[in-house]
Amino acid sequence: MKKLSTLILTLLLQWMLVVPVMAQRPMEFLDRGLVAMETNNGIFLTWRMVGTDPADVGFNLYRDGEKINSSPITSKTNYRDAAGSVASMYTVETIVENGDNEWSAESEVWPLYPPVANPGKDYVPLKRIPLPPAPVRDGVAYTPGDMSVGDLTGDGRYELVFEWESNSGTHSCMDAIDLDGNHLWRVQGGPNVSTAKLNILVYDLNMDGRAEVAILSGPGTIDGKGNYLSKGVAADYDPEMVIPRPSGRLMEDPQFITVFDGLTGEEMATTEHWPPLGPVSQHDATWGDNYGHRASSLKGGVIYTLEHGPLLVYQRGVYTRVGLAAHKWDVEDGLEMVWSFDSYAAGNSAYSAQGNHSVVVGDLDGDGNDEYIYGAAAINHDGSGLYSTGFGHGDSHALADHDPYVDGLEYFQTHENNVYGISMRKAGTGEILWQVDNPGDIGRGWAADVDPRYPGSEAVGIGLGNFNKSGFVMSTDYNAYDQPLYFDGDIQKDLRNGGNINGGYSGGRHLTSWYYGASTIHSTKSDANLVADIIGDWREEVIFRENSNEAFLIFSSWFPTERKNYTLMHDPVYRMTVAVQNVGYNQPAHVGYYFPDGAPVPDIEIVKYAGSGTGFANADGQKPGG
Repeated sequence: MKKLSTLILTLLLQWMLVVPVMAQRPMEFLDRGLVAMETNNGIFLTWRMVGTDPADVGFNLYRDGEKINSSPITSKTNYRDAAGSVASMYTVETIVENGDNEWSAESEVWPLYPPVANPGKDYVPLKRIPLPPAPVRDGVAYTPGDMSVGDLTGDGRYELVFEWESNSGTHSCMDAIDLDGNHLWRVQGGPNVSTAKLNILVYDLNMDGRAEVAILSGPGTIDGKGNYLSKGVAADYDPEMVIPRPSGRLMEDPQFITVFDGLTGEEMATTEHWPPLGPVSQHDATWGDNYGHRASSLKGGVIYTLEHGPLLVYQRGVYTRVGLAAHKWDVEDGLEMVWSFDSYAAGNSAYSAQGNHSVVVGDLDGDGNDEYIYGAAAINHDGSGLYSTGFGHGDSHALADHDPYVDGLEYFQTHENNVYGISMRKAGTGEILWQVDNPGDIGRGWAADVDPRYPGSEAVGIGLGNFNKSGFVMSTDYNAYDQPLYFDGDIQKDLRNGGNINGGYSGGRHLTSWYYGASTIHSTKSDANLVADIIGDWREEVIFRENSNEAFLIFSSWFPTERKNYTLMHDPVYRMTVAVQNVGYNQPAHVGYYFPDGAPVPDIEIVKYAGSGTGFANADGQKPGG
């Protein structure tokens, strides 16, 4: 028996040495994100359940220091206070098993907002965030455009990072503000950066609990401290240089990647963007045209790896050659290339001409590392090609657990190569689950679970109709221009069309944002500046620019719900997709699990900034004054 026990122990130790132990995924610290909104029948309150909470976590709510619930709230994370007023102040108490309860900071009430553009319509609660003055440049008009979020200050609250998009094609700027409109900094892109091609990536790149900001930059870019870029490769170029644009597009090097301090906007590191454009005379051979269109198709994302932590991935090319490189950043070593991939390299030809106008990131094969999907092809976390379907370029996609009866994640894609139409595949292997061929360009489409009658996602391709999770035709007529989101509180998604939010299968109008002075961006695409779960419970906020361009308007759900769910931002697939929402064509974010089945307990660890408090009401998270 002793020999048998020794043998078992030896085999167990050998197995532990061979099988890697999966580390918990590090995720950002978030506070409770308490939101209080005035409604016609009281104050509606909503707050976060964070990824480290036990499933049965309970809460108490306080109005002006007095508890308003008779027993702990354990079944949901929203509450209607009929006795509250717009002058009330609210806090939420998290009940901790050891009795050391945690308290949020106080929250003011969002007042009901009048329908300024259409008097007589309903008032709705919203938060108006004033913007800093727009950049000033002779003959140039600026619009607040694409946006990302991150905790730039380390206090557990998100800040907004957005691009001022210029109508000149150059000199776009990037601002960081908090949710009250306080201005942190401005980065000026300069003449050698193209509008809407900053590819803003906001993420905690060195895992210290505070997010950095990365963009594609160039000579003449000015950081948040008012200084020209001067680190790394930037020091080799004249900051006053202006690269000629004979076709209107950038066709000559250099182009940079720069990481900025999230708190101050100061340049932290700059390196050359890989692959380079190369000589203009060789563009036809290396990129497929001689006017810069294909070479100026730029994308990017952040992937998490067990070995290196977060990596910045920036890409050049979509329609022909596709090249991308991953860089690691830290304070001491700056930006260091970890790997690169080139579809024109030997053995990689299947990866050419497979790019979408947007990218998505997630752990596709369950190994704890993120992979990078740029359309009909995926790149492994180590820079090797994972697979290519060969189905080619497209405009729309969706990574999610679309089919609960198929293991892992699935990836939906529209195509414009006059053959494949739309397709659904296993995200981890590229195996095609179904496809609908079509001879035209399927320029719009989406996939999400919007219909409670059927399990799994519904899929739509413009001109093709509506399909269930298995590719069978459905009679329901959904609009291919819609974009799915969680808003009204049931377990299926709703649909945003421009500035309107409608019920999914149920229909009905939840919000007509233009009544309140909201405007969309990107012309006919009619995008919101951002759609993401950034405050409150698990429902998604929608941020539009005010039509005056002087403010952002945040709409958060005022619908009661019995669904208790972890914040979507502590789901890694969702968080990484929010990080790339502004890159290329804006695409909705989806969680990495089948939402109607309930959220699994996130296997994460929280990274908290050591230089700040806890994000609670005071340093030890205790009741104010206690």
